[in-house]
Amino acid sequence: MICPLCSFLAQYLTSGEDREYWLCSKCRAIFVPASFHISQDEEVKRYLEHENSLESEGYVKMFQEKINLLQDYEINSALDYGCGYEPVLKTLLERQGIKADGYDPNFFPDAPLDKLYDLVISTETFEHFRNPAEEIPRIADRVAPGGILAIMTRFYPAKDFADWYYKRDPTHIIFYCSETFQWLAENKGFKLVFNNEHDFVVLRKPTQP
Repeated sequence: MICPLCSFLAQYLTSGEDREYWLCSKCRAIFVPASFHISQDEEVKRYLEHENSLESEGYVKMFQEKINLLQDYEINSALDYGCGYEPVLKTLLERQGIKADGYDPNFFPDAPLDKLYDLVISTETFEHFRNPAEEIPRIADRVAPGGILAIMTRFYPAKDFADWYYKRDPTHIIFYCSETFQWLAENKGFKLVFNNEHDFVVLRKPTQP
């Protein structure tokens, strides 16, 4: 089996939830083979079941905590990549005086992706990528020189992956760890500048190639 992120050889890891999980021996991503993916229509239905709105205090607090971690960076423009059906993060960024756009392949597919941004932020999106080798470079290309790419996704545990609750969601099909994001930074021309080793990393693009 070939890793959908780095195209290196992967090994079978475990089974559960009526699907398989494979571990890449190079970038250390764990992924579900395409033959086990649910349809896009089913995926969208599940997204619409989520109560992700400005009225959800916990959801807003989660986003605000991540925004607060970015206060030391100069950010005038931002792209919320994978903003969902209600772009809460985009709204929160705008409230802080940041000019923000939102893109989502399911709910805002016509949003233009032809601009550069000081910040490209993707929250709870990377775990849904069917073709990460295509999707992630598309996101990285939207980051302006000197800008940052911030990614929020739950890191898989070092032990007891088979019992991990996060993998039970059928829309979650690829999982990452610190090693994966270090590989990603090195291979996409970024520097990993922040890692909470739990669910959030910040990568910085150099000012010059």
